[in-house]
Amino acid sequence: MDLTNWMDGEAAQKPPEEKPTKKDDLPWSERYRPQTLDEIVGNPTAVAEVRGWADGWVEGKPKNKALLLYGNVGTGKTSLAYALAKDYDWGVLEMNASDKRTKEVVENIAGLSSQTESLSSKRKLILIEEVEGLSGVHERGAAKAIGDVIKGTRSPIMITANDIKGAKIGDVTRVCAKIALKKISSMPMVKYLASILEKEGITVEDASILQKIAENSDGDLRSAVNDLQALAQGEKTLKKESVFLEQRDRSIDVFKALQKIFKCTDYKECRRVLWELDEEPRNVVLWLDENIPVEYMGASERGKAYNQLSRADVFLGRVTNRQYWGFLRYVNDLMTVGVSSAKERPNYGFSKYKFPSLIWKMGSTRGKRASENAIAAKMSPVVHSSRHRIITQYLPIVKRAIAKRGDAGMDMLDCFGLSPEELGYFSG
Repeated sequence: MDLTNWMDGEAAQKPPEEKPTKKDDLPWSERYRPQTLDEIVGNPTAVAEVRGWADGWVEGKPKNKALLLYGNVGTGKTSLAYALAKDYDWGVLEMNASDKRTKEVVENIAGLSSQTESLSSKRKLILIEEVEGLSGVHERGAAKAIGDVIKGTRSPIMITANDIKGAKIGDVTRVCAKIALKKISSMPMVKYLASILEKEGITVEDASILQKIAENSDGDLRSAVNDLQALAQGEKTLKKESVFLEQRDRSIDVFKALQKIFKCTDYKECRRVLWELDEEPRNVVLWLDENIPVEYMGASERGKAYNQLSRADVFLGRVTNRQYWGFLRYVNDLMTVGVSSAKERPNYGFSKYKFPSLIWKMGSTRGKRASENAIAAKMSPVVHSSRHRIITQYLPIVKRAIAKRGDAGMDMLDCFGLSPEELGYFSG
């Protein structure tokens, strides 16, 4: 299929600026999110324990007021919470990592909500996501506030975390029942992927294709569904030769990937590039940003290409901020088909692609930044300031003072226990 014709169709439509609302526009990971506890994929023991915890609230005798679900990304923590709420006809108040979660906000929102009923008289489930992220300066005291809210709550509270080891959330974990969610095994995952294809009206040539997708996901169901959508959407039959599953384990050279993106004329081939490239999406943005002017000579072509790339960057930021991985679908299409469609005609001449200047600069200063981080880590508990402030404000002042006073200025560093190599940073 011609790339331009395809872009004039479905892909030419702007991706939604916010989370899609039309069912047909939703990523499959959202469209087919489990709606009830019986639909949850994997972890049957954990599901039974969650159900028992909810029954305790229904009977008015909860053994634990709060439940902490923890496990790897894609094991179904959030889906489990919402499925529980639907089964028990509870409302949901969610506080996730993209929300401001200071001590005051937790007390005002979660604290107040835990003491009041909703207008519909429904019981309310308070859902606090990614609690291990409560480690920043601005969120100091939030973990203790959550612990206090739990102790006095009249509403069930469910908390999620990807990893609780090393997280400074003892005030939370001490007052919660804890349930671990394990990685989803291949068998239930393959069955779930097959059910999605059936609902989409897509047949699969060989079950080994779904098995391979499941294995590649490493127990992350959301990742597996995203992979399935990237491979199967728009197809009538999912075939071995059409998905190139074997290539996912073999990386191609980034320069070859750029060549494919810029010069291809078939959208299916173009979309597969990032599957074959072993590179972080953020770095791909930098490579494209550096080389769009190399490949595209016309102002119109460059403008269209940068417009597509900037939109990809926006969605990539939302992936990071919201932990909503469904947006990767748009990131992939915008960086590949979007950028490629900017050309008025293929440039079949040789293009000398350049290494991204930002990555080069970061690499050339890696040693300096490592020294600054090590020094800041030792100074922080002594001067009671953040590492960022020490690096950006204090270290330049200290370097200037030592430059003026020589060895006498080094005396001020004695209390920090710096190594000879770290002291050398100030005289360099």
